[in-house]
Amino acid sequence: MKRITLVLSLFAAITFGAAAQDFTPYPYIQLQGGASYDFSEAGDFAKLLSPAAQVTIGYRFDEFWGARLAVNGWNAKHASLDTKTIYGFQFVQPNLDLTLDWSSAIFGWRPDRPVSVYSFVGAGLAVGLENKKANELAATEYFGALWQPVKSFWSIRPGLGLDLRLTDRIALNLECDAHFYPETFNSRICESKLGFDVHMAVLGGLKINLGGQPRRPKPVVAAPAQEYKPAPKKEEPKQEYRPEPARQEPAEQPIYQGADVDIFFDLNKSVIRDDQVNTLNRLVSFMRNTPDAKLKLDGYADKQTGNAEINQELSEQRVIAVRQYLVSRGIDQARISTAAHGDKVQPFSGEKNRAVTCRIR
Repeated sequence: MKRITLVLSLFAAITFGAAAQDFTPYPYIQLQGGASYDFSEAGDFAKLLSPAAQVTIGYRFDEFWGARLAVNGWNAKHASLDTKTIYGFQFVQPNLDLTLDWSSAIFGWRPDRPVSVYSFVGAGLAVGLENKKANELAATEYFGALWQPVKSFWSIRPGLGLDLRLTDRIALNLECDAHFYPETFNSRICESKLGFDVHMAVLGGLKINLGGQPRRPKPVVAAPAQEYKPAPKKEEPKQEYRPEPARQEPAEQPIYQGADVDIFFDLNKSVIRDDQVNTLNRLVSFMRNTPDAKLKLDGYADKQTGNAEINQELSEQRVIAVRQYLVSRGIDQARISTAAHGDKVQPFSGEKNRAVTCRIR
């Protein structure tokens, strides 16, 4: 079952995914003649051959799919079971078929392809027009399913076809199909016990494209090359150079027991800025010289940017960065306590809230 699904998926991808851009739907007709043979019979093959003909009106929807109405028939020959006497009757059979162009489905559509292979499957109604010979033989032989004078039978047929391109709109056509009828089609029950009567037909003739896309693609004419002329350069107005204002360094804060020392950070950053290293080093020197002093680090984030969750995490990362710097310079971690306030507390004005305040106690 999985293999069947895979094959169908691949087939759908080929037929529906590789559409040609220049295809135009078109109608067509087919005129064919040939012969048919009843495989349910036993006897002389040549004597059981029957003439057959078909007229078809079809329509090609796209590169792959089409539909058609075909009327075929002529004569059907059979052999009686007892004496093998040949008998036959005329019939006419309309069929409605669905066609698939396998050449386009596998190799891509080409309007000038010299040989195209297609398949078709359909259903129809066979109408027997007379059964005189079988009824005459019924006087001396047993048939079991005799009918007269007119009778209809269902029919299912699959088949293969071949187009040999002759001109832009005309192709030589060859088809081979199998017709499945109920076993009463030949007026008797078949010895083979197939459950149906099987006819094989071979037909040849012409297929004529009545419009739409011709078989030969039109040549593509390249547009004449144009000499390249560069566009004149526009003089850009001279801009007066204005140097960016120098970054204002924050004033140094006095460090003493009971003071607050502020360490500032860039937007959305928790990396200690170069201009804050001097302040931290002064704080380290004070802590070393004042062994009884302790620090409380309070981290903040700017409420004007981000959201509460991001700002809380950012204030925590800033506190950790300051603590790690102090510890790496020999300050005992036991002397340092921390708290992160996110953007719930805004002790400073403007962007200065991106900070950690070191409170000396």
